[in-house]
Amino acid sequence: MKMKLYRININDLDDPQQNKGLLESVGVKRRKKILRYYRPKDRKRSLGAGIIIEQILNENGLSEGYLKYSENGKPVADNLFFNVSHAGDYVVGVSSDCDVGCDIEKIIDAPFEIAEHYFNQSEIEYIESEADKNKAFFTLWTLKESYMKMTGMGMSLPLDSFEIIKTEKGFILGRSQEKHGFFKTIEFDEHIFSVCSEKENIEDLMQFCDIIK
Repeated sequence: MKMKLYRININDLDDPQQNKGLLESVGVKRRKKILRYYRPKDRKRSLGAGIIIEQILNENGLSEGYLKYSENGKPVADNLFFNVSHAGDYVVGVSSDCDVGCDIEKIIDAPFEIAEHYFNQSEIEYIESEADKNKAFFTLWTLKESYMKMTGMGMSLPLDSFEIIKTEKGFILGRSQEKHGFFKTIEFDEHIFSVCSEKENIEDLMQFCDIIK
């Protein structure tokens, strides 16, 4: 399987409103989106997402003109599968030769009421059984969101309509009416990052290409 991961620490980026030269790293539509944000960190995250998307397109011989957006806002291009996510200090992305989704979250005080209302009972029991419940929550959250993004349905797919199960070998997809999914999750710098692919054997493919502009 062809898969590549990308990562940018936004602390390595200048505020694009102050350093307009950085806007040359992304397409015209992305530049307008970046400058609409009020907070510097949000501008940096949008810039980072644009840089990663631009690199993925360039590596595959494509340009911004090939970029389209699904009904759920997921960026797509013909015969190219990729996804981006951002949270905390990082923007991440993944490209693959099959449907793929990714999500990242910073480990903070978790909103456990979301799990109580929208997670399956087995998922709630997993969180309750872990010593670090915040990490457990965000591990499940990123796994679930990566699957939702891989299917292309995003948040229109109810959180409780499918199940993520912890096994000795890692996390697997349990009950679901959508397509099959296979997972990998890693932790770095107090962030949890998860990838979901429609193909197996992603275990050895979790190496980041760190991008610094």
